[in-house]
Amino acid sequence: MKRLILISILLIIVLPQLLQATDRCTICKKELTGRYIKFEDGSKYCLDCVKKYPACDICGKPSPSYIIENGKRICLECLAKMGKCSFCGKPLTGKYYSYPELGLKLCENCNKTVKRCFLCGRPGKNLILVDDKYICNACYDRLDKCHICGKPIIGEYMWFDNEGSKKYCPSCVKKYPHCANCGAPVGPYGVRLDDGRILCPDCYRTACFKPEQVSAIKGKVIDYLKSVMGIDVHHKIRFLLEGRDFIKQKSKGISNDVNGLFYRQNDNFEIYVLYGLREKELYQVLPHEIAHAWMAENCDSDIPAKDAEGFAQWVAYHALGHFGFGDYRRTLLEGESVYATGLRKMMEIEKDGGVKAVFDYFKGR
Repeated sequence: MKRLILISILLIIVLPQLLQATDRCTICKKELTGRYIKFEDGSKYCLDCVKKYPACDICGKPSPSYIIENGKRICLECLAKMGKCSFCGKPLTGKYYSYPELGLKLCENCNKTVKRCFLCGRPGKNLILVDDKYICNACYDRLDKCHICGKPIIGEYMWFDNEGSKKYCPSCVKKYPHCANCGAPVGPYGVRLDDGRILCPDCYRTACFKPEQVSAIKGKVIDYLKSVMGIDVHHKIRFLLEGRDFIKQKSKGISNDVNGLFYRQNDNFEIYVLYGLREKELYQVLPHEIAHAWMAENCDSDIPAKDAEGFAQWVAYHALGHFGFGDYRRTLLEGESVYATGLRKMMEIEKDGGVKAVFDYFKGR
């Protein structure tokens, strides 16, 4: 009796497993009792379904559900496995283009028609429009930006005052007035001084407006001129900070762009310095004007302007180099003004005979 019960239990357990193991058609689920088709992945199809449903052009299996793409019939199973174009979303059934560094795959049509980065030429989904040109994010981050508006610079730009790290787009160069110190466009936050000059925010932050600021630099310049260049002015010099109009009036219209002026009335020596200059400009103006004071003590008053201004610029040129403004001092050599041509003349004299030759040139004049 116990043996019969055990056999009955085994039959109950085994019979469903035998029923489940019966081969059935993948589509209609009917039992496969005769001939059928079997594919490499193990799927099986009865002959009725093979005849009834068209075959997928990718896997060859019959399928009741499919799409037609580029003239190809694709079953849903293959469609799920197939990659899609990153732009149009259509399945990549034929030739396609891969950009693994961008994580993009493009069908042949999209590869011809999508927008591309103006700089690197690669396609992109989120290109940024800059001056009618599309730029990818990677190239956008590498572009120089305008110091004023912050927009990326493509093509032409300008820089001023030998400050190549600050670039300006043509639009801002044209739109804004230019700084009286560095020459760059001042942008929306330029500062207008009492005498009408406009300074850019960068120059305004570093400009010297107080006498004590100028005095600190003046002391260093006087010490350098005495100890290194042998330039010692015996007259007491009165240094004054003044505006553009005052200095222009005192200079009797010598120049519209005067940062400093040596003024002598009998034995009274005065040097007027334009307020609002930067340190490097003070290190040029102060030695220049002190050199004029030295010439007033040691030379005749009828020295040609080219020689007088050339000597004063020559002194300033050496002072700028001593105080670490080598890049700025090179600008003194540029142009055809009496300052630049005179300086180049003094540099030739120094080249041939040294510093002493320059001073000898002025002795007895």
